[in-house]
Amino acid sequence: MKIFSVNKNYNQNFGAKFLNTDLLKETAEYALQNNKFDKLNNARKAIENYDVFTKVAAEVAKNKKSGAEELRFTSYIPKYTRSAKGEIIKKYKQVSTTIPCNQKKHHYQLYQLIVKMGINAPENKLYKKIVKGS
Repeated sequence: MKIFSVNKNYNQNFGAKFLNTDLLKETAEYALQNNKFDKLNNARKAIENYDVFTKVAAEVAKNKKSGAEELRFTSYIPKYTRSAKGEIIKKYKQVSTTIPCNQKKHHYQLYQLIVKMGINAPENKLYKKIVKGS
């Protein structure tokens, strides 16, 4: 039997539900540096436990009218239909939600929003607005 030493590098991957964007990586690094990663990870798990198939992307965008920066959440909600041949067709409904940024530290504000979404996830208004698109 051969035993190899395994080098485990920590990966800040948010799993399949949150799409891996640069802003999300910066938020995970911020949480690691400030010893808040456990809180962020628990919130992420709470969000993902209630919605298995929806994917969420977060990014910073500028408002076209005012020029102010805002956080843009894009949810990809799967819609399944059946074709005439009996095949299942999977399409994604895209829902965008924008939240104005009042701070220059976008990763800190995103951290706060993810933690707020994770609290009482299925009944939370922020969760319903961003993840469910309602």
